[in-house]
Amino acid sequence: MPRAIHPAFFLSGALLFCSVWLTTRPLEPTVEPVTQRTLRPAFVEPAFIELDAATLERYAGKYEARGNFVAELTLKDGSLFVQGPGFMPSELRPTSETEFFLRGLRYPVVFDVGRGGTVRGFSVDTEFGVIRMKRAD
Repeated sequence: MPRAIHPAFFLSGALLFCSVWLTTRPLEPTVEPVTQRTLRPAFVEPAFIELDAATLERYAGKYEARGNFVAELTLKDGSLFVQGPGFMPSELRPTSETEFFLRGLRYPVVFDVGRGGTVRGFSVDTEFGVIRMKRAD
């Protein structure tokens, strides 16, 4: 007949083993300290150009993306603004006739313009990927 070890004796031995192991092992840092901090470069807005109101008016309108996301571009005081549901209006500043950027952000906006000058949509390159919007009106 096999001999059984009393549970209290087994648990006290396990506790003794763990306490000896924890007190005698060398203390090593689990995370290496950061010696040099990597700083993100400051955002510098690209140089922008002035476009006439007739050119900017071509881009005004409603645009749709996947998931029924709708953005509206409006012309106000000679500037083009974009606004989506739950977002404050953001100014689009032109770097060329078809390329813009969101003021204060690094997101380039490129409009898809057809041969006849018809605006078919635009795309925004974000850190989450490219968002493509199609003209809805």
